[in-house]
Amino acid sequence: MVNHETMSAALLGCSRGIMPITEIVSQKRMNQMTNSKTFTVTDTAINNVYTAEQEIVKLKGVNKDNNEAANSHKMSAYGEVIASIAHVKLVKGNLPRAISKAVRSALLEEAGLKEATVKRYLENSVGAVRLIKDSIGDIPTQYTPDAVVTDLKALEIDSENKLAKAVKGETNKSKAEILAEKVIGKWSTKSLECGKRVQGDVFKDGLTDEELEEFDNRVRELMAARKAYRDTKAAKAAEAEATDENVTVDATVAEFAA
Repeated sequence: MVNHETMSAALLGCSRGIMPITEIVSQKRMNQMTNSKTFTVTDTAINNVYTAEQEIVKLKGVNKDNNEAANSHKMSAYGEVIASIAHVKLVKGNLPRAISKAVRSALLEEAGLKEATVKRYLENSVGAVRLIKDSIGDIPTQYTPDAVVTDLKALEIDSENKLAKAVKGETNKSKAEILAEKVIGKWSTKSLECGKRVQGDVFKDGLTDEELEEFDNRVRELMAARKAYRDTKAAKAAEAEATDENVTVDATVAEFAA
């Protein structure tokens, strides 16, 4: 579903290409269907989210296969929420307050989800809409939950954790990079008018200067200990190998002398 020809251009900023007149008409009709006065989350969507969450409770934490199944259920539920809001016109990258309230109410009261869970669904789903629009441009008029899941998979997003990181712009960070940011610090982020997250203007420190000096000292000490250990281990291994060779040679000589 992802159109890679539009991805690089879309990721440069918030601007959108000029739509054909038929697309404009279609978009106007869709806007009429998703404005704050007429917006609703369908019973089917709510029921599917509820069912998915119940399945996750049963599967959660049992084993790897079940975790993968739980991720699948979670992404299916996200597909329902994202498809429900996909054609809502975002205001500075976020849902209009009335629609956000309607989605929140449906998830809380009808699907019976906890406040924290609803908060994640809302934040990640709105972020997913921005990501998908950056990737494929205008979202198809008939955008199904399955299509949402497929498009997210094409972006290598197949779990809530990956989605949350993608929304925050924290994807593909190595362990070393994550640790470096915790120790040294990292740039803040800020939102463009379209809601896209970009590098901010403030560098947030990790450790204090005093803590960083102590950290540097400990790193040097541990690196020295690590090298010494490995050198000693290598020396012992070489010594053991030489001893084994000597034993073999001695045995061979003794055999010939017998």
